[in-house]
Amino acid sequence: MTVDTIGWDTAQRRAFGELTARSWLDADLRLRYERDPLPVLAEFDIRLAEGAGAPVLPPEPGAELVIEILDGVAATPPPPCLLSLCFCLQYPEGISR
Repeated sequence: MTVDTIGWDTAQRRAFGELTARSWLDADLRLRYERDPLPVLAEFDIRLAEGAGAPVLPPEPGAELVIEILDGVAATPPPPCLLSLCFCLQYPEGISR
């Protein structure tokens, strides 16, 4: 069973995302989840439907993991100028900018 097929709402998906990220940083948490997932899910306010199995935690990413705490962020969106994305391109040698 995966998070995509389990039927969770957005809050539950976010909580499972937090659980996943924390399990990558805390081996004891991951081990507790692997042994008995229901109490660990309850710690993150995640409830499974009757008869539903707990999803498997995704494997740890091979890249560096950065976790930012977003609790307490203002509910208003940032100004439009802060929503733009910047992509840094490295040009091959011989090509001018």
